[in-house]
Amino acid sequence: MSVMVMTCPHCGAEKMTFNVAVGARHIDRNYSTALAFCNACNQPVAAKFFLRSGNFSAGNDLVDYNGDLLEERNLINTNIWPKSEAITSPASAPDRVARNYVEAVQARKARLWNAACGSYRRCMELALKDFAPDIDAWKLEKRIDKLAADNRITPDIQEWAHSLRLDGNEALHGDADATEEMAEQMHHLTYFLLTYLYTLPNQIQQARDRREQSDAKLS
Repeated sequence: MSVMVMTCPHCGAEKMTFNVAVGARHIDRNYSTALAFCNACNQPVAAKFFLRSGNFSAGNDLVDYNGDLLEERNLINTNIWPKSEAITSPASAPDRVARNYVEAVQARKARLWNAACGSYRRCMELALKDFAPDIDAWKLEKRIDKLAADNRITPDIQEWAHSLRLDGNEALHGDADATEEMAEQMHHLTYFLLTYLYTLPNQIQQARDRREQSDAKLS
């Protein structure tokens, strides 16, 4: 059975087996491309190979091969589509906040909805603690309200954050499992919250600094 073992660029599953379904020889007969599907999420990838020897003479040889194409010494993998994208947090987020955000995204890509929702909530708790350290950690709702009262977040973001808190809390302590839709909403809400709290203020400050430096050169 022809397979490829690698990290899935779609769901993020590591050392995942992809079953090769199609092999197609190029006009340049030294190259062939395999279409394979992830055993975890069933999403496709395409992999292009340079054929180092004449052992793969027919167009479907990549399908017929028994083993991992990426480990076959007579094949050189030259490209894989799509590429696995590095997971990053919104710019300027503190390390602890950024790490929890990345963990949440990884869990979401792996379709671990409960873990993803819980991690997004944890990410928000850490972010809000930076701006309202005087309020007890477990009083997350009050921290959200304090940020809104201090005009650090808009009323719309306040409403989003309350929804995010409730969803995350339900994923951690509720009877029902989190859903894909819940994790999707929490992902976007957390992204915008971190962008508003960290990324935009830092970008504004950088723009001001550049303006001051420019004015200083002109004076």
